[in-house]
Amino acid sequence: MASIPTSLSRSRLGPSICSSLDVSSRSLHTFMECITESPSSPRPMLCARSYHVPKSNNSISAKKIPSSTTYSALRNKVSMPFERQDGKDYVSPYTDFFANIEAGRTSLGTTEETERQVLEMKEQYLDCGIPEIALRFRTTSYGRFALPPYVSPGEHRVTVKVPLSAIPFSSPLEREILLEIVGSRYNEAKDELQLSSEKFASRIENKRHLVGMIEQIVSNARRLAKEFQEEERKESAGSTKVDEK
Repeated sequence: MASIPTSLSRSRLGPSICSSLDVSSRSLHTFMECITESPSSPRPMLCARSYHVPKSNNSISAKKIPSSTTYSALRNKVSMPFERQDGKDYVSPYTDFFANIEAGRTSLGTTEETERQVLEMKEQYLDCGIPEIALRFRTTSYGRFALPPYVSPGEHRVTVKVPLSAIPFSSPLEREILLEIVGSRYNEAKDELQLSSEKFASRIENKRHLVGMIEQIVSNARRLAKEFQEEERKESAGSTKVDEK
């Protein structure tokens, strides 16, 4: 073991240095004893703070799951928390949902009373005789711009399509006159009439304007057809009188 040289006297070093040398010598002595100990003996901790590490026995602290429980059983327990009671028939919590599907109803909260009113409701028609369900409206939303006027020019445009089969013509002449009035707005490939309007700064007002245009076109076609038929009758009546004379 290392020792402090004896040539250094305590009187020459001073009391403070001597005390520090004594502490250093004791620490060195303890360190040498730890090194010279046998490997089988437990070594003391060299640091001032000690930590207690519990022994691991490879056990799960949580509650163990029985071996008889399978993954599918656990999954059903989570996804189907409804258990069957002894002595009672199992009632699915989705019975009402599937009943609505079989009855053709939706899950929007409709009742039997509202369904009865819908069944009894008569189909709405325009003044010209076209059913409202035959009108197909289309609009486009472009979003709000960052600069004035903040609205796209086609924001309020409304387009309506009406199949000619939905227009009740009383004679082929009315159909011919209507096609002459609408011109290129008639799509011969699809056999439908297409009109658009952006006269007002409101989609609702443009929709009303289109409905009014359709009614005026049909009514004018009927009026003109009647006038042509009356003229033909007068001409035929005049020609018969001339023949009789």
